[in-house]
Amino acid sequence: MEQTIAMKSRSIQIVLAGLLHVAFVSSAAAAELKAAYLYNLSDFTGVKSFSAAKIAFDDAKNEVYAMSGEALTIFNSSGMEVFRLDFDPTMGVVHDVAVHPEGDLFLLVLKDRQMRIVRCNFRGEPIAPVALSGLPQECASFVPDRIFLRDGRLYLASLGEMQVVITDTQGGYRESIDLAAKVGLTEKERIDSGIGGFNIDRDANILFTLPAAAKVYRLSKEGELKSFGRRGSGPGKFGVVSGVAVDKDGKLLVADTLRCVVMVFDKDFKLLREFGFRGFGQGNLIGPNEIVVDSNNRAYVSQIRKRGVSVFQISDS
Repeated sequence: MEQTIAMKSRSIQIVLAGLLHVAFVSSAAAAELKAAYLYNLSDFTGVKSFSAAKIAFDDAKNEVYAMSGEALTIFNSSGMEVFRLDFDPTMGVVHDVAVHPEGDLFLLVLKDRQMRIVRCNFRGEPIAPVALSGLPQECASFVPDRIFLRDGRLYLASLGEMQVVITDTQGGYRESIDLAAKVGLTEKERIDSGIGGFNIDRDANILFTLPAAAKVYRLSKEGELKSFGRRGSGPGKFGVVSGVAVDKDGKLLVADTLRCVVMVFDKDFKLLREFGFRGFGQGNLIGPNEIVVDSNNRAYVSQIRKRGVSVFQISDS
């Protein structure tokens, strides 16, 4: 009799343990990060066939700016083109754009072999040049190829030289950062390396990737540098690491041009999932190279080979 009761008790324990395990697995599955493909940036004729477009986002108007060639196209929150800026060629060749919360545009323009900044209104009409002033001697030859605007400051980056110069919106010098020195590279390693992806998150942290080292770096505005990454072809490993961004919850999204995936990591750099994968179907990616995330946790992923910009919804349920 006692043996029978003991056996029944043991059976109940096993069943309860099984139920608890199922509940735990179901809970984990419910909390699994998702990345659902939504659409590609388009106009009324179909998908815009950008190739390696640079992307910027206007949080104030919830609009996306995509720059490919010498034109800048603006899209609404549904991914449809609402405006196209074809700049006056006498201004020079526009390389990049940063959007002011009040609607003005800061353009990085190449003219007469010199890179300069031009402030324009929302229609792309020039207001005034922004001349850099007060630069220290070590920045005398600085030539930026990316521009960002955060908290009233312009962040100018030279990807090849691995340098950042921070100014106010009038071009007045505030700070310079030698990223190669920060990560401990020699001058030869600087020349052989170069930045793959560069971004400034909403907290003014500097994010960048080094394809040669297969690393992602996060430099806080307080100066704390953290990094992660390892070369490989498996989940969470890097082939040719490129674009990097942070969503509103602090998760890092990293594009890999070779593996054709976007990887999502938590704040402690733990892999949460991958999405995209090489292919020509909806939601697949071909050579993703740049990524931005809007305030609604939609990820905009630029691709090569005229595959345009694919948009994904990142969610925890």
